[in-house]
Amino acid sequence: MPVVHEFSIAEAIASQVLAYAPVGRRLRGVEIRVGALRGLDSEALQMAWEAVTFGTPMAGSALEVDQRPWSITCSDCGREWTSQVPFVSCTCGNHAPSPSGGDELDLLAVTVDEEDGEEAT
Repeated sequence: MPVVHEFSIAEAIASQVLAYAPVGRRLRGVEIRVGALRGLDSEALQMAWEAVTFGTPMAGSALEVDQRPWSITCSDCGREWTSQVPFVSCTCGNHAPSPSGGDELDLLAVTVDEEDGEEAT
């Protein structure tokens, strides 16, 4: 499983979380959005997150990944749809519709404990 790419992404996310999370609060979770063009494997990213945060104040925090799908457009019939994989056939019989996707990697939310033990986002 190629975890090298996901490991550097997990490190970058952890760096951003440390920059924005309140000091002294327990980190509960991090939510990110990932575009299809990033080519990230969610399972590998989860494993990398666990490794990167191990032994840090972020250890045990959940990483929620909103993996955006590919947008597929058929040049023969004009049909548009989304797919988790980029290379699919159209129902009209076209075996080479055009895939497109975003390359976003957005930090959406950081959830921490409030001082009295309640959760805050």
